[in-house]
Amino acid sequence: MVIDINFQTPLWCCEKMVSLLPDNISMVLEPTPGEGNLATTLEKKYNVIRAHGDFFQFKFDSQIDAVVMNPPFSPMKKGYEILDICMEKVDVIIALMPWLTIINSNKRAQKIKEFGLQKVIHLPRSTFKGSRVQTCLISLVKKFNGNTIFEIL
Repeated sequence: MVIDINFQTPLWCCEKMVSLLPDNISMVLEPTPGEGNLATTLEKKYNVIRAHGDFFQFKFDSQIDAVVMNPPFSPMKKGYEILDICMEKVDVIIALMPWLTIINSNKRAQKIKEFGLQKVIHLPRSTFKGSRVQTCLISLVKKFNGNTIFEIL
């Protein structure tokens, strides 16, 4: 028996993610929209491109100002690959990721820091009921080299 567990981003968390975007943003990519909670929240303020289907076939447009995402955590390797591609293509990324993203790999943590880790927000364990994965929001701004802000919700 196959069990498909799909954890959609809660609306309160979508709103927090959108609030992290800088003022100069117009066009936002949501690379893994699922049922669309995050993309729908983004559409209240921004022009949104939803990368429906296979993200790895998506063709980036130079008009994309930012990426806001909650990539799949299973397998997590896929989520990391999506993050890596986005870091190559855009200057602003807001991502809901497992804590392991920044603590489980020195190489990955260094790459994120060098890109520009502006903020890390620890999310409550109750964010995704039924999940055992501890999550956080990361705000990345290319070439940001100030002190990273850590926040707990």
